[in-house]
Amino acid sequence: MNASSNAAAAPMLAWHYTLGVHLLRILENGYILPQDTPDTPAVECPVAWFSLNQQHDPSALKSILVNGKPQAPTLEVMKQLGNGVYRLGISPRRLLGGEPLRREARISKARWAELLKQAKAQGANAAEWFGSIDPVAASDCVIEVLADDGRWQRVAS
Repeated sequence: MNASSNAAAAPMLAWHYTLGVHLLRILENGYILPQDTPDTPAVECPVAWFSLNQQHDPSALKSILVNGKPQAPTLEVMKQLGNGVYRLGISPRRLLGGEPLRREARISKARWAELLKQAKAQGANAAEWFGSIDPVAASDCVIEVLADDGRWQRVAS
């Protein structure tokens, strides 16, 4: 069996994309903790977000200020600023997606529609989004790092 056959047989994972500076905290805690943002309504549950995008999810890249204006950074910039780009993968069967995730996290339909609109504007596909309102054990995850050649390399499983 050749390498491409092995890759085709590997199960698809949902990935939590993060920076090296955050990976350390995840490993220290032992969990990917659900997070909210300052604009998250109090009635919503924080979510640990994952994506089925096997390269990277554009919505996972946080904007940075360039000359006082928010701008979407490239993966290369995030790699430099964040001490590397990492991803933690888990079976999507252990997560919720779409409408079940929206309901479990108590995200209003209006806010969900806004999140979908933002995802589309960033080039992300919200249909690839999965998540958990409970902490996800890092020990259950495969961990990969974005290498200099732009490919993902396994560092732990």
